[in-house]
Amino acid sequence: MRSPQRWTLVGTLLALGAFAIHGCGGDDKKNPVTPPGGGADVTINIIADMGAGAYGAASTTVTVGQTVSWRNPRGTDHTATADGGAWNTGTIGNGATSAPIAMNTQGSFDYHCGFHPTMTGTLVVNP
Repeated sequence: MRSPQRWTLVGTLLALGAFAIHGCGGDDKKNPVTPPGGGADVTINIIADMGAGAYGAASTTVTVGQTVSWRNPRGTDHTATADGGAWNTGTIGNGATSAPIAMNTQGSFDYHCGFHPTMTGTLVVNP
């Protein structure tokens, strides 16, 4: 029979090895993972791969000066790209949150995913 101390040591080493593997490697420059919300005033979750409502509610309302981030909890890359080019999150990878974007112009902004154009949403910016 093996000693309990040996099993504890083996378990500890396995846990440390798993932690080291999980915490190393990868290309963080392409899809940086930021904390949920990314420090934004409002975070919109990407919940579907097509149609209106793919970004949570079909429409989200903020006020001028607030910041908005988009969070991608799914495995497929997405973007949130304003139809008129006012803003673009760039690629948001699995589990990542976009950098906050300041909404400094009042209006209604339709947007879509650059990879999945049928994914649509509207951001309303009130004074």
